[in-house]
Amino acid sequence: MPAKKPQQWDREVDVVVMGTGGAALVSAILAHDQGAKVLIIEKAEQIGGTTAFSGGVPWVPMNRYMKEAGIEDSREESLRYAKRLTGGKEPDPELIETFIDNGHKMIDYLYEHTPVRFSIPKGYPEYYATLPGGKPTGGRSLDPMPFDMNQIGEWAYKVRNNPAFPPLTLEEGGAIGGIDFAKIAERMENNIVTMGRSLIASLFKAVLDRGIETLTGTPGKELILNDTGEVIGLVAEQGDSMLHIGARKGVILASGGFEWNKELVKAFLKAEVTHPLSPAGNDGDGLVMAMEAGAALANMSEAWWYPAMQDPTFEYEDRVLNQLGGGRMGPNSIIVNRHGRRFVHEGVTYNDMPKAFYEYDPVALEWPNEPPVWMIFDQQLKDRTMIVTMMPGEDAPDWVDRADNLRDLAAKIGVDPDGLERTVARWNENVRQGADPDFGRGTTFFENLGGGGGSAEANLGTIEQAPFYALPVYAGTLGTNGGPRINADGQVISLRGKPIPGLYAVGNASMGIMGQAYASAGGTLGPGMTMGYLAGIAAGQSASREV
Repeated sequence: MPAKKPQQWDREVDVVVMGTGGAALVSAILAHDQGAKVLIIEKAEQIGGTTAFSGGVPWVPMNRYMKEAGIEDSREESLRYAKRLTGGKEPDPELIETFIDNGHKMIDYLYEHTPVRFSIPKGYPEYYATLPGGKPTGGRSLDPMPFDMNQIGEWAYKVRNNPAFPPLTLEEGGAIGGIDFAKIAERMENNIVTMGRSLIASLFKAVLDRGIETLTGTPGKELILNDTGEVIGLVAEQGDSMLHIGARKGVILASGGFEWNKELVKAFLKAEVTHPLSPAGNDGDGLVMAMEAGAALANMSEAWWYPAMQDPTFEYEDRVLNQLGGGRMGPNSIIVNRHGRRFVHEGVTYNDMPKAFYEYDPVALEWPNEPPVWMIFDQQLKDRTMIVTMMPGEDAPDWVDRADNLRDLAAKIGVDPDGLERTVARWNENVRQGADPDFGRGTTFFENLGGGGGSAEANLGTIEQAPFYALPVYAGTLGTNGGPRINADGQVISLRGKPIPGLYAVGNASMGIMGQAYASAGGTLGPGMTMGYLAGIAAGQSASREV
């Protein structure tokens, strides 16, 4: 239940923002710029949340950088593309229009009032560029420009870091294993960062410039409502103390999803997520607080799915780091289930491919594709491609299963050997015929994103050169995208269908306005930051309440 109003507040402000990711910081900046006194609280000792851990790319149609580059875009094209992907399954169709109408305004505001700068990554088209309204030249996905961390002083050491990403931009290959050792060394020496860290650091510079206070190590615990059901503050924990913080204008929940909370995952998602790719700590704190205040929920069975992989020797923050992996689109690889059968087009987008994990066989009464499933590949791929942390030309590490024949490999990984042999034999025969009639490899745009789309030449290749290798692929997610139902101002909607006064939710702490769809690189951050922009304006301009 929400907490009761205390006899005395420890702190009083206009707006409390819970979280320090992209949506959170944008909302704090905008609320301040409406004249509100803002306080940011962050559960972790580090700032940046999932955004800092990510590529930091927002997907925003009709943005100023497209215009500067001469890339045409329109409201009609953007809506056609977005609605084709959502397929009518989005929680509120009007919010897609709200996003498209306001996303470019958010980018303009950041350009005009903050140090945040983007560029358009060359050679990085949209994931579904061949759909109506898609952009084969890209432009809607924006690459954060490198940022000098020295500009934020001692806070530079508090910006969360993804240890698998070198300080290269998306265009330079930072998110896909790009290696320019000279540039990496130069940027590390000068404390220059890219991708998610750049976005967070540049946003946080704007926070510091405004004098907005940020309390780290201060998780929000409970909302405080008055007798008429208005949110007037929250209870936060700081060390051994509980802080009662009054919020005259509102509380903005921006604390991420719930992918690390096993109970909430079991209650809401289609199946267990075993290997989240986000920072630990996304436990659904904001979701629980909103539910206690009577929030309606939406999109709760969905997440930003990702087929996760691991190098079990690569640890970060006292745990094995779940990683983006690699190689699954390579021509000399396939993915099979425990029966040794292929069950999905291996090269479709990372948000789409794991949806096949949750198919149910009503005859066998089982989920045959339940992870771990296995990426099977041969020496040809091993010699050509970086796979997780395994580099071409290096001996395979001990944590990679391998064998001189497929039957022995199947026995090592617990896969049906007859099934695996049949599957690989069929795959090789189809490759020689130049097509994949089973799942259509070589036909989707994403599987050869930088080369103009999938093709037999780029995406089909035999698995026949020993030794043969196998790596497990797990049920991963970049974050959940279900949460409190919101309106066009980011206000949380109650079970009765009315806004809960003083309560807002943005980013992964709210419902995903695009439903199950991930439009392209930045499909999480673009809508999240836009709703943060709108929520910040609405909260900052709202009338003060007596606390």
